[in-house]
Amino acid sequence: MGEKVDWIFDSHSYSKQKKVKLVINEFTKYALIWWDQIVISRRRNGERPVQAWGEIKVLMRTRFVPNHYYRDLYLKLQGLNQGYKTVDEYHKEMEIAMIRANVVEDREATMARFLNGLNRDIANVVELQHYVEQEDMVHMATKVERQLRKGHVQPKFNSGSSSSCKPNLKRKGTVQPRSFVPSRTETPKALS
Repeated sequence: MGEKVDWIFDSHSYSKQKKVKLVINEFTKYALIWWDQIVISRRRNGERPVQAWGEIKVLMRTRFVPNHYYRDLYLKLQGLNQGYKTVDEYHKEMEIAMIRANVVEDREATMARFLNGLNRDIANVVELQHYVEQEDMVHMATKVERQLRKGHVQPKFNSGSSSSCKPNLKRKGTVQPRSFVPSRTETPKALS
């Protein structure tokens, strides 16, 4: 609710009092009862009434957002990977998760986060280049993804963790053991 209301308020020039009234008018059921109790309690304790949207946001977060909410968002962000999503979908999901978790980090750290969550077949190509901006990295990952699809190569959807799928790595004249599973750092030429 907070971001949407902020956007609406930024689009109009409402007074502080009008903003408070508009927000309170949207309360229903429990939120309305909770608000009535806030007003009564403040009046009883001789405190001034809530006069700004920012104050209401703080009160609402304290009451309605569980303590573990931001920790859960951060954990979700840490485990985020491309999987079956397109590069663009994965990038947007990562950006939204970072905004919601209020993560502000160095550009290089964000680029490393993005690269680490890409599917390995895409990341292996993307990481060979030097990027100054994340947008360039996303663009290259999208191009690589398109090339993989054009070549009818089915990407292996693993985010870098060991996979239970065992690739067929037979080369002419050599025999690979069936139990061979390449680690994250090993990239046999047959997989490149």
